[in-house]
Amino acid sequence: MPQRFIAAVDLGASNVRVAIASSDGGIEARRSAPYGGGTPEAVIDGIGRTIDDLVRGVWVGARVAAIGVCLPGSVDPASGTVSTAANLPGWGEVPIGRLLGGPRGVPVAMENDANAAAVGERWLGAARGLDDFIFIALGTGIGAGVVLDGKLHRGAHFLAGEVAFFPMTREHLHHPGWDHCLEADAGGRAYAAKAAALLGDAAKPGDLFDAAAAGDKRASAWLREVQDELAMAIVDIAALLDPQAIVFGGGVAMAQGERLLGPVREAALRCLPARPAIVLSELGADAQLLGAVRLALDRLAEQGR
Repeated sequence: MPQRFIAAVDLGASNVRVAIASSDGGIEARRSAPYGGGTPEAVIDGIGRTIDDLVRGVWVGARVAAIGVCLPGSVDPASGTVSTAANLPGWGEVPIGRLLGGPRGVPVAMENDANAAAVGERWLGAARGLDDFIFIALGTGIGAGVVLDGKLHRGAHFLAGEVAFFPMTREHLHHPGWDHCLEADAGGRAYAAKAAALLGDAAKPGDLFDAAAAGDKRASAWLREVQDELAMAIVDIAALLDPQAIVFGGGVAMAQGERLLGPVREAALRCLPARPAIVLSELGADAQLLGAVRLALDRLAEQGR
């Protein structure tokens, strides 16, 4: 066998993605399936069987040396559990690391999905060589991975980077929840709802951008509001942390690219004394998976394997 293989798992509310990668980050095999619910134990068992099947397909008789897992929520890497699994009811305090790694006798590295994406971008993507940067995941929800002095900053409660909660109006302070925060206004659910409201039930989020580009005044006005709120979030983040770069990834950001990010960058940089790079992810949908691979490799190194 020429090298050892690492399994990466991206467990989300909509899909479960599993990949087998080499130690240099090359993805050798992958499989994606809708998240079908069921007990966490049953889902983890299915993920384990997928890992075993994929790695044997890469090399006859092969087994993985370590597993990296990322998922939304407050993840405790040391215990291998997630205490608050966003959009995954019933997963709180489930010993994912033990259930997945135990039967295979391998270490499991677990991390929040935005944190994992930040690790991936620093390893092989847009943040290569950077020690201070923020990865913003703009997809169905909004999250961020914070890297300071070359290390993930997780916070006292493993909730650093939860920019979804940034208040966008004074009303949020008096009625906290999901009505006036950044994710409510600029997350993927808001795009889908607004597309349906303005363009019809069959409209998709991308249709909003097409309509705005074509001169639709309602779509243009709404998009400007979203871009202004994202720019305000960037200004807040950059003013506090003074990063070298802010990297945007996630489904919405990657689908819309510069027609979303360009005006956001321009507005944010007008307000900042320093000018961090504000760029798109280079890894796209693979940022989380490759971050999970890197974290698993680091766990092996910590254990002297």
